[in-house]
Amino acid sequence: MRDWVAEWRQEGQIFVWRYPKNSKHAGEWHFTGDPAGCRSFRNLIDRMAGGETCHRTWTLGRMTDAIWAVPNYGEPRHDGFTSMRIVFDPDKRDLTMEVTEARLVMSLGNAQLRHLRAAFSDIEVGRGDFGIGTSDRRKPDIWMFWPMPWSAGFYR
Repeated sequence: MRDWVAEWRQEGQIFVWRYPKNSKHAGEWHFTGDPAGCRSFRNLIDRMAGGETCHRTWTLGRMTDAIWAVPNYGEPRHDGFTSMRIVFDPDKRDLTMEVTEARLVMSLGNAQLRHLRAAFSDIEVGRGDFGIGTSDRRKPDIWMFWPMPWSAGFYR
């Protein structure tokens, strides 16, 4: 049987950050990406969807002042994450993000996949400034999605 997930190759960039504990946005994860990165990320989770437990590693883009300035929440934490492991478990109900050493681990399952996919579709075409709930719980954690800065030249 062909392993579509193993054949996937990253294109473009995705950026992930968070804010210091003294910020009202400290508990949130924030995302953006260039169009190629958003398409590539969606392609990866499409390949994972409906399959067995698997994972891939995404090399994260390096944060710039222009990127974190889009939400205008002040300077983010300088965590220095260079990669994010994306773990798919078809039965997982929530989207989660954990910090393991210098790497992020995003876990997802079929239940919340469409929300994450839709968020990266919006970012790809320059929309943003919205959040998605990470679960069906009454007060889920929120992940925020932002457009790439126009100064980056991706949407001209």
